[in-house]
Amino acid sequence: MENFTNNIQDGVIIMLIGMGVVFLFLTIMVFVMGWTSKLVLKLNEIFPEEIKDERPVKKQNKTDDSEIALAIAIACAQRRG
Repeated sequence: MENFTNNIQDGVIIMLIGMGVVFLFLTIMVFVMGWTSKLVLKLNEIFPEEIKDERPVKKQNKTDDSEIALAIAIACAQRRG
């Protein structure tokens, strides 16, 4: 029974050490990520990226109504005459 109690105590100690290491790592990781995001924001202010204007260009209909009217008038004149 004494061996079982020692094994349980050793297991609990190892478990607490493992959980402490994981907690410490995650805490450090959260702080490093926060500092990194602040660093990137500062670097973006110093070295801004070029913003390309990629708006879609509206295609305008370039047909000239006077040319269409002239073509219709010529067709009508040829048919009548």
